[in-house]
Amino acid sequence: MKKLEDLLEGKVVIGKIVNHHGLNGEVKFFPYTNMKELIYNVSDVLLYNPEKKKFFFSKILNVRPLNKLKILQFRGIDTISSADKMKGFELYIEKEALPELEKDEYYLYELQNCSVYYEDDEFVGKVKDILQTGANEVLVVEKQVNRFENEEILIPVIKDFIVDMNKKDKKIIVKRMTYDESDDKH
Repeated sequence: MKKLEDLLEGKVVIGKIVNHHGLNGEVKFFPYTNMKELIYNVSDVLLYNPEKKKFFFSKILNVRPLNKLKILQFRGIDTISSADKMKGFELYIEKEALPELEKDEYYLYELQNCSVYYEDDEFVGKVKDILQTGANEVLVVEKQVNRFENEEILIPVIKDFIVDMNKKDKKIIVKRMTYDESDDKH
């Protein structure tokens, strides 16, 4: 029997099933990507529910849009009852199925758990989460202050703050954010 880590290795999550849709086993899917071709061109997937620690493999039979969501139909899921049980499952695909990126582009999963440093090599923390604001992404960087306390720092992913992003070494160098009190005097 393979371990769960072995099953997820080489795969990346591209979205989450949030609810059932209709009576015929379709589900509402919230994509974590804005790359439409990724969802429409994939067929064989691994579905994993991190809360229930359950997984299964399936094939996507149909995809159609619904506002920011997608409606998916999976092989073997053909009733509202079976679709309802899929709520909370995340959809994983092989990393090789992802389109090639330009040098300065990145996938959000590549930034997770990156170590973040200031230009003077001071450790800031590790990327715990990435917020998508619409204008740009924001890194949620967490640093352990002591045994009982962690500190969160928010760093916008814009050229003004990001000095270097080394995806291979999982290291991000950022400029120190400063607060200018003279801005308050206007």
